[in-house]
Amino acid sequence: MSTREARSVVSVAPGVVFVEGPVSNWVVLAEEDGVSLIDAGYPADADLVLDTVRYAGHDPADLRRVYVTHGHVDHVGGLPGILARYPGVEVLAHADEVANVRGPERQQVTPAEIGGRLASVRVLRWLVRAIRSDALRPTTVPTVRAFTAADFVGRAIAPLPAPGHTAGSTAYLLPAADAIVTGDAVVSHHDTQPASWHPRPRMITPFFTADASTAFESARALPIPAIVLPGHGPAVHRVGRGWVPVEPTRRGRSR
Repeated sequence: MSTREARSVVSVAPGVVFVEGPVSNWVVLAEEDGVSLIDAGYPADADLVLDTVRYAGHDPADLRRVYVTHGHVDHVGGLPGILARYPGVEVLAHADEVANVRGPERQQVTPAEIGGRLASVRVLRWLVRAIRSDALRPTTVPTVRAFTAADFVGRAIAPLPAPGHTAGSTAYLLPAADAIVTGDAVVSHHDTQPASWHPRPRMITPFFTADASTAFESARALPIPAIVLPGHGPAVHRVGRGWVPVEPTRRGRSR
């Protein structure tokens, strides 16, 4: 059992559970041959990820694969801990993202590169949370492989290229849930953004993104269904012309 606590857990649709983690998010997805994850949090989140698999009604031993949105440590950091216990789990990413997932070098801003931005109290608080989540721990995922179209035949999930945040950033459409898992291609809120900002689909803070102009075009091109399950911030759903957070099934600590 983990000593860490998710901010909220949302049962989005049958077989789809969204977890707003302590600093970043992931999704537990029931599939016909077992259970899958979309992303896996920071290194310190590995136990919490497995706890949320159990909360969703699954045995972690039935975990079959992890679909990765992008290779930043806040989204793949939990994988080594999970794979140490369940080495048969497949890790799948876009071909252009495999190197980022494999690590240890990746397209990701480092604490040293943040530099003068620490003048912002919000950024400093986020950085403390990230470091406490083992953001500085070297992370490698040597077993990651590039997904192909065959990996999605007969599955209720479809990858959508969303480059810019990283080279092979990927969103995943869940048609049966009328939802999209966006990773950091689109977020609803990030801890470095003002707390007063209402959660809605938006771009992440620019200094986290490798190619901001490409990321903007990718975000514009994504089909946005009724529900957005972002890499940061709460799940949001469309109400009229606006967006509101999806009511959690379980609440943890507040933002």
